[in-house]
Amino acid sequence: MKMVIVDDEKGIVDGLNKLIGRYVPECEMIGAAYNGLDGFRLILERQPDIVITDIRMPQADGLEMIRMLKDEACHAKFILLSGYAEFEYARKGMQLGVQFYINKPVEEEELQECVYKVMEVIRSERARQQEVHNLKQQVHNRMVESALRDLLDAGSDNKVLVDELLRVVRIPLEDTRYVCAMLEFESSLGALKGPGLERLFLRIGQTLEQFQGVYRIRYSGSQVAVMVTHDQAIEYGELIRSIHDLKEMIYQETKLSMAVGIGTVQERAERISLSFEEARHALSYKVIKGEDAVIPYSEIINLKGRRLPVSEEIISKLEACMDNMDEKGCVNLIREIFGIIEKEESMSPADLQLQCLSILLSSMRKMSVQQFQQHDIIGRHILSLESISRFRTLEQLEEWMIQVIQGILSFKQEHQLPRKKDIIAEIKEYVREHYSEPISLADLSARFFINPYYLSQLFKQKTGETYLNYLAQTRINKAKELLIRTDLKVYEICQRVGYSDAQHFARLFEKLTGCRPSEYRKNPLRE
Repeated sequence: MKMVIVDDEKGIVDGLNKLIGRYVPECEMIGAAYNGLDGFRLILERQPDIVITDIRMPQADGLEMIRMLKDEACHAKFILLSGYAEFEYARKGMQLGVQFYINKPVEEEELQECVYKVMEVIRSERARQQEVHNLKQQVHNRMVESALRDLLDAGSDNKVLVDELLRVVRIPLEDTRYVCAMLEFESSLGALKGPGLERLFLRIGQTLEQFQGVYRIRYSGSQVAVMVTHDQAIEYGELIRSIHDLKEMIYQETKLSMAVGIGTVQERAERISLSFEEARHALSYKVIKGEDAVIPYSEIINLKGRRLPVSEEIISKLEACMDNMDEKGCVNLIREIFGIIEKEESMSPADLQLQCLSILLSSMRKMSVQQFQQHDIIGRHILSLESISRFRTLEQLEEWMIQVIQGILSFKQEHQLPRKKDIIAEIKEYVREHYSEPISLADLSARFFINPYYLSQLFKQKTGETYLNYLAQTRINKAKELLIRTDLKVYEICQRVGYSDAQHFARLFEKLTGCRPSEYRKNPLRE
């Protein structure tokens, strides 16, 4: 604790200095003054924790000095030196918030007891302030994480919503480039909770520190989403090299392997979610690239550009058979596909590998991450598929593919995963019932056993809008009802419809309705 003494008698200042040094060694004397004005200047400059001051002093007495310091928002605690005949001064001191007094002449025990009481009050106040600060920081972190998650899932046609989310996260809109990556670890990140996850996030930030902004959130049990922003062109090759360095560093420190999908660089904020979708799609190619591969989306574009002998129509039929749990139909289609492949004389091993990947992804793309990780056949076989050369004949590869498809169907049946007649309708109903809860695309993926990338595409295809836009509109519609039918305050309505930040809620409400919540309550027919 730092202390300043203010008294017009030098003998008293020197005496108090010695007593404090002897009986309260926890306090450090950082200065002394001999009148109220000098004391005022010294205290503002040095910012002590405790001030011992006399009352009667030239130029400005102790009470006037305290009054001036309070006006300057000084947070020091004051101990007044007072005589028994100075009760009126003590009363005025209490009006200024002074709680501690030492009678003259000063006794060692009284001084020690008083200073220790002041120190305990300061420690208690600091502990409460730290607790409040930590609570505010936790709320802020949750709000930022939620906004980042929504930003990644927003969709490219949600400019109004994206702008508002960027404001919450404080990411610049103008003259900025954006790129996303998805990190997926070999197992759940349960071992990296708390400090472990913080260290992982720290390593990500350190490895990518050459970029202006690095944002990361835990997207699902084993996945971490990363967004990089920069006010200049992002050199894609440099980003890929940094990701490789990150992968090696994390493995050395935690022995955790990870695969990474990297989206393309975007120059418009509303296309952030597109880069994220690309990252997730690139990550799905780990089935042939390996479970510790770094996969830029640019590589997938090149693969997708090649000519494939099997039509999308046949692949769609295979997906339908998988949905309907039609094992016989699936086997027949696999044999039909390999019959077509066999007739393609010019097909290279790489083309064959890509074709097999298309078949596998079509059968798995609706599965959630949780299913994918616990699926024994996929875990033991697909993730170990490094090249087609491990199979000596096309027939061997064909039989292996049939076994995998049969394994996936058995897995679905064993875990009683029902066929969804209209999964989007079920999801919309769930959102209408749970709109007040934090329900992200990843949460829905885990609940409804469906891959988040596929869910995002399917929701847009079935409804014409992104999931996040639907959620926001549902919440705002409910807020409108509450504004009309209840006397709840705006911040209470904000919390009831699933938002933690009243300012964010008010801005979003205005952008979606054209007026602020308070204005809508006064005139709900103005829309």
